Amino acid sequence: MGALRIRKQTMWSDLPDHLMERILECLPVDCFFRFRAVCKTWNTLFSSPHFNSIARNSQPFLILCPAKTQLPSLIYSFITHTWRTISLSFIPHDCPINFRGSASGLLLADINANVFFGFNSSMLCVCNPLTQTYTTLPQMVFVSRIMAKAILPAGNKTEEYTVMVVGRSSSDKVIVEAYNSTTKTWKVAGSIPDVIIRNENMFFCKGSLFCVTATGGIMAYNIEQEITTIMAMPTADAENLSIRLVCCKTGVFVVGATEDNHCLKGVIMWELVSPKTSMEDYKWEEIGKMPSSVCEEFRRSSNSNWFECVGMGDKICFRANESMEILVYDLNKSSWNWLPKFPADLRYVSMRCLPLEIMTGTEFS
Repeated sequence: MGALRIRKQTMWSDLPDHLMERILECLPVDCFFRFRAVCKTWNTLFSSPHFNSIARNSQPFLILCPAKTQLPSLIYSFITHTWRTISLSFIPHDCPINFRGSASGLLLADINANVFFGFNSSMLCVCNPLTQTYTTLPQMVFVSRIMAKAILPAGNKTEEYTVMVVGRSSSDKVIVEAYNSTTKTWKVAGSIPDVIIRNENMFFCKGSLFCVTATGGIMAYNIEQEITTIMAMPTADAENLSIRLVCCKTGVFVVGATEDNHCLKGVIMWELVSPKTSMEDYKWEEIGKMPSSVCEEFRRSSNSNWFECVGMGDKICFRANESMEILVYDLNKSSWNWLPKFPADLRYVSMRCLPLEIMTGTEFS
């Protein structure tokens, strides 16, 4: 028996690093940092650039974050097809928290967000759910009224990121202010035409920031060229649709929901098609509709018409209000399927769905 135990230990220690990284990649998220404590070798592997490169190119996890961080968050693995819980209680939880976006394994959140839309009274926070660490960003210098915000990776290093905020300055101009994690400073990154953004959720895709405007269009701001393009919705009947903007690995999508007497009747999806050089020559292509039988089942999973959707990898995930199930559309297979139900005790908890990559490089002190 003792010889067998020694043999198993030797077998593990003799495995090449690249095989160990592949095995560790499949571990449940809540086990990652428990396994880092096993030995120095495993700890080094978890923090290695190669492991993070594997994680960057793998299917991201789906995380559901509650507004009250003393409640557990849920993480779903598309590799093991299981839900796990993870705590975000390391973030101060004596006030509401709104999670706004994710990038490179980090989450962007508002702490103590003002109930009045847009006023810059909240504190922005960036956290790493896996290392259980967070940092609060310094107060913005130029934006006095926030319209939208997003977090995006900066470069190939996992510890670098940028937070972009669109808002109004004290002189009432609409500007873009950017926070650089390396210099730990804010600076003006550009200005855009006078526009009102519908909500504070903004997405980064292929070099541009995307958000929905209050007038029913899609705004695209090219960060490098500092060019703003306002795009029309994919259908002339958009005013009768409930619109959601989704960004996946492959591009930008619009999800439109049709209603009848406040009852969900259908869901249509379009993909933004545009040349690499300019957004001016864009067009929308319909990629699919939610089958009526699936739509009916989706509607029955909730007690209201409201739902959210989020893009991650090659999938679009749908969650109806207070539902315990997630409906997934696979862009490559053009197929629909349900994820396993998550714990019933979280049914009536307000939660934000976000993609989460497994990046272990960023650890805030």
